[in-house]
Amino acid sequence: MNITKAFVVGSGKLANAILTSNLCIPKVQLLPWRGAETLTSPSIIIHAGSGRELQDCLDFCERTGSVLIELSTGLETEKLETTFPLVICPNTSILLLKTLRMLQQFGHNFRDYEISITESHQSTKTTEPGTAYHIANSLAVSHDQIVSIRDAKTQAYKINIPVAYLEKHAYHQIIIKDQNDEIRIETKVLGHDSYSNGIKKIIEACVENKLANKKHTVLDLVEMELL
Repeated sequence: MNITKAFVVGSGKLANAILTSNLCIPKVQLLPWRGAETLTSPSIIIHAGSGRELQDCLDFCERTGSVLIELSTGLETEKLETTFPLVICPNTSILLLKTLRMLQQFGHNFRDYEISITESHQSTKTTEPGTAYHIANSLAVSHDQIVSIRDAKTQAYKINIPVAYLEKHAYHQIIIKDQNDEIRIETKVLGHDSYSNGIKKIIEACVENKLANKKHTVLDLVEMELL
């Protein structure tokens, strides 16, 4: 049985959560990236780092024809065109991704209404809110209109994030208004379990299906019903 090696790049919370989550993926061996640069066989690279090792990852994928799964937001990968499969993932919660896909398909129907978007993440998050940006793009809302919350008291008492998850949560609220009519869509991801489980399904999709040698978004995989 052929085993595909999947290397996790990064030393932060998400990378560590993936490596320590004991994911059981058929035909896949999950490993840390360190020392893998000299290998020659096609693999899967899961980039969850700050970008310091990104060029090494790109060089590796270019040389070996490996798949690169990009979990970090705001990096140059979002603008690259590649000769290998690159999957941009602003989020890996499958339920949330299917909601994003719905907004991507039908968001244009709400562009004549008053729309507000609020997002909340742990106070240590310094990267751009990729999921909120995607929501804004689907609804034709300017990124500078997004309200970002990083204050723990506001998170705990106003948007009801359990204290145990203040340092590992993702919250998004969309409000669409038409005078006295109002629709609210609220998403809440607590902890890293759903991200790890989502990564498992994304890796499985990449192993079981030959993706074209180009840049994809994870929503393309949803559209193709691979997730």
